[in-house]
Order: sequence, then C-alpha cells, then structure tokens
Amino acid sequence: MQVTKLPTKQYSCSFSPGGDFLQYGFSSRERAFGRILFVLMLNRRKMTERIIIAREDTARLRLETNTGDVYYDETRPLGSLLLHFHGDPTGEWNRHGMALCQSYSKAFPLDSERWKRAAPTAEYLQKQYGSGEPTAMFAATRTWDEYLTCFHLNHGAELLMERLARLYKPFAVYGECGPWQEETADVLSAATLEGDSTVELWYPAGKRALECVAASASLLPVVAYYLHRIREWGYVFQQCKVCGKHFLARSRHYEVCSDACRKVQATEAKREFDARVKGDRLEQVHEAAYYYWYNRLRKLKRGKTADPEKAAAVKEAFAVFRTEAVRRKGMVKRREMSLAEFSGWLVEQQNVVDEMMK
Repeated sequence: MQVTKLPTKQYSCSFSPGGDFLQYGFSSRERAFGRILFVLMLNRRKMTERIIIAREDTARLRLETNTGDVYYDETRPLGSLLLHFHGDPTGEWNRHGMALCQSYSKAFPLDSERWKRAAPTAEYLQKQYGSGEPTAMFAATRTWDEYLTCFHLNHGAELLMERLARLYKPFAVYGECGPWQEETADVLSAATLEGDSTVELWYPAGKRALECVAASASLLPVVAYYLHRIREWGYVFQQCKVCGKHFLARSRHYEVCSDACRKVQATEAKREFDARVKGDRLEQVHEAAYYYWYNRLRKLKRGKTADPEKAAAVKEAFAVFRTEAVRRKGMVKRREMSLAEFSGWLVEQQNVVDEMMK
C-alpha cells in the first residue's frame, strides 16, 4: 500500500458537463503520460464525498492547491457513489471491450482497419463519458487508455481483456442487483475479496486528517473502502418515507432524505391530524387552547411589542399548561372528567395568559 502526505485543506467543487474540465479524446491514437486515477475523499462531519478523476500528477495538484486540469471533480452527499453506481445489466461494456481486443487481430494489418473496428466502441465510450456519472466516466477513460497501452505489449489482446474484465466487474454486480439493496454491499464485498486489485491511501499532513483513496485498475477496492468506513461509523442506508429514494443516514431514526421531504412529511402529518380531529370536539378545544397560548408567546418574542422577560415567564407557564392539559384530556377520554369541565378549565387558562400579557 502506498502512503502519500497531502495537506489538510479541503475544497468544494462541482461538476458541470462542458465546464472548465478536460475533455478526454477517444479519437486519440497515443496514450498520454501518467495513470488515470479515481480519487475518493469522505467527509464524515459534513456528510459528503468528493470524487476526482484525473492523471496522477494533476490529481495530487488538485487536492493540494485546487488547481490542475482534471476530467471530473465533484462534492456530493455521502453515499452517492454507492447509491448511483453505474450498472450494466445487458453486458454492453464487455461486448465493446471484446471488440477492442478483436481489433488487435493480425487479420487487420493496416492501421486504418484497426481504427475502423474500434470506432463504434470509441463512440460508446464517448457517450458514457458524457453521462456525467463518475464511475462510467472513469471506466471510459481507463478503457481507451488500456486499449492504447496494451496494443504495444506481448499478448496485448489477452492482457487487455483481463484488465477490462477487472474494470467492469462492479458494473455487472449493479446490473444484477439493480438499484441499491442491502445485499448489494455483500455481493460487492465478495467480488472484491476475489479480485487482485489494490487501492492507495493518501493521508493529508497535519492533525486534522482527511484521507483519500485512489484507484486505477478497478473500482472494487474503492467500494470496499467506502463500505468499511460507513459501517465503522455506524451509518445505514434508508429508504425515504416521502419520495422513496434510498439515502445514507446516521441512524435508523432518520426516515426522510432531505429538508424538502421533511417539509412534505410535516405537511402530510398535519393534514392527517386535522382529518382525525375534524368533528372531534375534545381535540378541537384542546388545539384551540394550545394555539391561543402559542400565538401570545410568539407575539412576546417577535415584533415591535417583543418583551424577553415576559416571554420567558409565559414560556415557563406554557410548559406547565401543556402538561396539565394533556393530563386532563386523558381524564376526559377515560370519562373521569366531562368535556364541559375540561373546556371551562381551558378558558380559565386563557385568562391566565391574558393577565400575564398585561
């Protein structure tokens, strides 16, 4: 395992297709210098992941100074990589990889024939690169890089097929499992254990460490690292109760994926409550008294008539009122107190807060 020191400074970048990032050339016939790496940095405190796809030297430069030409640089919610990993249910990647291997054949002695055979795959890779999905973008760039490299090596076709099979393995897993499921993690972990690829850990310098992982041959060790970290932190994958999307949560107590869904949930809960209490006189008088107190407290906290001292006193009395009101409402339900008696008590309490407002 290779360990490299990097500074602790973090940057938040966003990916925008056609933006200020390098465009990989799938018509190139000469391989550029340096490995293309998939770099992942997890931020537990901010619940984010950062992904960089770049040549090794520029990837390091990007992390150190936020400069350097890269193919991709995005900061996303934690868990996005695992939840939106590219899948290949029809085996398209392997078919195109095989076509590249076949273009090495001695049956095509002319360079023009070779590139003609590779052209459909180049178009496919360009399409995957333009999708903006980082795992597909990385696989596309690595595929063409390997194609250009292996052609000049002994047994190049066999070596290329071996390397591409390793690269495409996680796509097959996601193709079989479909959208993220609990068993997806176990399948990916098993696939990683059977593989022979490695991942590099890059440690930042300084006390506030925020490590990165970098991979070149396969994304499986990156996935293994990711799964290990979220399990170590005790995080879990949840399905949002509102929109149905899966998301990574700090615990099972989190049931919605975003503030937008949380607002929808609160609105729906209020609507359901209103439907339940409609025609229920007990709930109506209790709710009316509650908001009578609430609105007066709010008035003391805000606006031109705000009075912090009175607000503190009313807040304390409001807490006592809420507790006693719940107790008495229970008595009404158990028929230990009449609804008229409860209503009369609520009116008395309204007079109490009115006096405090003076």
